[in-house]
Amino acid sequence: MLKPSDLDPKSLRLQATRRARSVLERDFIAREVEQRMAERLDLIRHVPTTIADIGCGRAAGQPALSARYAQATYLGFDLSAAALRHAQHASAPASMLARAGRWLSQAGGVLTGLRGAVPAAGGAPIFVAADTHKLPLRNSSVDLIWSNLAWHGFVDPLAVVAEWHRVVRPEGLLMFSAFGVDSLRDLLGPQSGLVSFPDMHDIGDALVHAGFAEPVMDAERMNLGYRRAEDLIAELRAALGGNALAGRRRSLLGRAVYRRWIDALESRRSADGLIPVVFEIIQGHAWCPSRKRLPEGMSPVTFTPRAVRPGTAPILPPRE
Repeated sequence: MLKPSDLDPKSLRLQATRRARSVLERDFIAREVEQRMAERLDLIRHVPTTIADIGCGRAAGQPALSARYAQATYLGFDLSAAALRHAQHASAPASMLARAGRWLSQAGGVLTGLRGAVPAAGGAPIFVAADTHKLPLRNSSVDLIWSNLAWHGFVDPLAVVAEWHRVVRPEGLLMFSAFGVDSLRDLLGPQSGLVSFPDMHDIGDALVHAGFAEPVMDAERMNLGYRRAEDLIAELRAALGGNALAGRRRSLLGRAVYRRWIDALESRRSADGLIPVVFEIIQGHAWCPSRKRLPEGMSPVTFTPRAVRPGTAPILPPRE
């Protein structure tokens, strides 16, 4: 069962900023999974007008999404304003960067609570530095929620899923990926305590509980091999960040500890000369029902007036 994690939100934001400064080539895992997610869109008939990319980082997937859905407004959300600045510079010149705050603004009636001017719907991407647990979006305002490998950074996954359900429109689509529970198990052990990965079945239960319908998920193993232990550590930092636990050690570990990490990884080198590491990648999608469940557990009720039979007067006279 999913439950709130022991992650420190300030540390998560700091690590996202540090990852934004890393070499782009270190994003191999995220780019590979995002490409696999995009292939799934070929099998789904859905044409969104508004896309919310949750935990977008430097928004490496934005060009492909905007090319696929040229008429849609792309909204990228991330904790780190630094990461979004990288995304803005790499995107169209007219793209906008905003920060969630007290002042109200709108983008086609979608965004709320933003500082800075926001262009109308469609056109250039919009990047918003905001807490993914409290998105500055109106209820039922997004057609497609997209989230690639951001799940392990959610302090309260259930709250995030509930927020996704709040902002998605009826008959809207959620598509996501996440590192699964067996990721790095051979490297860190099942009880490392450094990072918590979700179980695929728990994610499915959370989606149904929040009000999503027809969740479809599968998991696959991504087997990677590295020639240098330093490259493995660098890619893990790019994909996962560092230790963001609230109870983590605050002081620097030092070169001796880093050297022990390198030696431990070198001891795992296989016969082919590579250091193996295994990720479990969960991919899934779910739909928001046409009759969207309200947060209180209620559903909207639609009243259809009965046809008046010939020769009878209506109960209420028509308005003049």
